[in-house]
Amino acid sequence: MSLTVTGCSGDETPPPPKKAVSVPPSSPPSYSPDQYSSSFLAAKEIGKAFQELPVAVEALKERQVPLCSLSGGNLEGKPTITTRQYSNKKQGADEIKYAQLLARYDDGNAAKDAFQALRSKIEACPAKRSVPAKRVRKNVLLLAHEDTWKSAENNTGGWTHLRGVEEQTYAATATKFNVLHFVYDYALRGNIIIATVYWERAEPKTSTDPAARRATEVLTKQLQKFG
Repeated sequence: MSLTVTGCSGDETPPPPKKAVSVPPSSPPSYSPDQYSSSFLAAKEIGKAFQELPVAVEALKERQVPLCSLSGGNLEGKPTITTRQYSNKKQGADEIKYAQLLARYDDGNAAKDAFQALRSKIEACPAKRSVPAKRVRKNVLLLAHEDTWKSAENNTGGWTHLRGVEEQTYAATATKFNVLHFVYDYALRGNIIIATVYWERAEPKTSTDPAARRATEVLTKQLQKFG
C-alpha cells in the first residue's frame, strides 16, 4: 500500500501586503478675536453663587501669569491678555476663589514658544520654600508662610496642560484658617494660552486632592468653551 501526502500548492501567490495609510496630523486651531472673547466662562459656570470681583491677584494685576509662592511671570511676545477673578461669596472655611489669565496670539508658533518659556518657569518652582512677609500695597501685607509645590504635565482634551499644586501653611497665630490649597493650571492650544489659579481653605494635614478635583471641573468647562 502506498501513502500519498498532499499539501498546499506552491503556485498560489500570497496577497500583497496592505499599504500603511499615513494620516497627517491635524493643524492646531487658530482662534479669531471674536472666538476668543466669546469663550470666557460666566460666573455661574464656575460654581453656585460665584461672582466676578476686581482682580486682586498681584501677578494678574501686572498682566503676568500666576506662579508658585504668589509670584508671577511675563508671557513672551505681544498677546492680547484678559484677566478676571471670582469668589463664591462665602467667608472663612467655605471661601473659594478662582482667577484666570487668557492670552491670544496672532500666531500659533508665538504661543507655542511662549508656553515653552512658561514651562521653564513652572519647572523651576522649588518643592519646598519659606516665603517671607511682603507688603504689596500700603494696606495689604502678604503674610510669611511655608509652601510645598508639585507639578505634572499631560494632554487634556487636545490641550497641552501643565498643573502645579501648592499648599500654603501660615502660622496658626496669624490667621484662623491657616492652610490654603492652590491649584495652578496652564493650557495651550493653537494660538491660545490659558493660565488659572483655583484656591480654597483647608484643615491642616488634609489632602490637596479634593481641591484639585474641583479645579479640574472648572478647567474642563473653560477648555470646552473654546471647542
